[in-house]
Amino acid sequence: MSLFARLQALLSAHPSAPVSSGGQTSASSASAPAVASAPADAEGAPAPPVCTRYLPAGQVVVREGDPGHSMFVVLEGRVAVLRGGDNGANTEVGRLGAGEFFGELALLTGTQRTATIVTVEDAVLLELTQAGVRELGKDYGVKGEQMQVTARERLLADALRSNPLIAALPPEVQHELGDAFVPCTVPAGETLLTRGQPGDALYVLIRGQCEVFHTHGDGRQSPYPTLEEGALFGEISLLRSRLATATVRTVTPCTLLKLERDVFKKAFLGQPDLRGALVRLGLERLKHTMEVMGEPK
Repeated sequence: MSLFARLQALLSAHPSAPVSSGGQTSASSASAPAVASAPADAEGAPAPPVCTRYLPAGQVVVREGDPGHSMFVVLEGRVAVLRGGDNGANTEVGRLGAGEFFGELALLTGTQRTATIVTVEDAVLLELTQAGVRELGKDYGVKGEQMQVTARERLLADALRSNPLIAALPPEVQHELGDAFVPCTVPAGETLLTRGQPGDALYVLIRGQCEVFHTHGDGRQSPYPTLEEGALFGEISLLRSRLATATVRTVTPCTLLKLERDVFKKAFLGQPDLRGALVRLGLERLKHTMEVMGEPK
């Protein structure tokens, strides 16, 4: 039985799922569709482990940047995937239809929502909390590991879409990276690398912005270009056993992929394609650092 067929079978297994004030209703309810008055992540009464949501076209299901407490499976209808730009406007990057799911990344990894989801037509969604995912494994054999794999695949897809260095790597290296990277969410104002101190990881910025600057001996700061979605950094300390040459600090809340130093050395230091690409990137940045350090006062 397919994953989708198992999820459909789960609907009839919860006839007594309670109705909540957020537009949720039981799978077996025969009443008219309920209209959600707020995104699923809005604060309020906790959602039941498994329930269906009947939503009209144009309804926001989750918002980018919010914490994620559940994931969703599209049973009927379609939803649009929107991502915010620098000007605050949302851009549609894809659509999902019956049998596809979303929100598993935030639920399973503890990161923030990386996109806003809006229904583009009347839709029926199955909502699962952590407890609901466990029920899938217990009752229908849908393992949490499957969801974890999907979450990592989507993270890697984000990195591939936005980082040409990773996109140019052989598929087998990309796959290994996808398994090794750990997603994390960092609040605004957090320092990820500090000039003059060793770096502990390689980072890929999935969502958000980071500022980069060099602090001179007299206290002056020289800024580098702001790091945007898809930026990769931290390679100099990992490859050359050098102290960080610049400070990197989050400007907005950020979602990143993190590859720890020990994992990198054990699994990827001997990968010629990855090592070569990182060396070239590191040399370019060292050249830029030397130029910044030589700026006249």
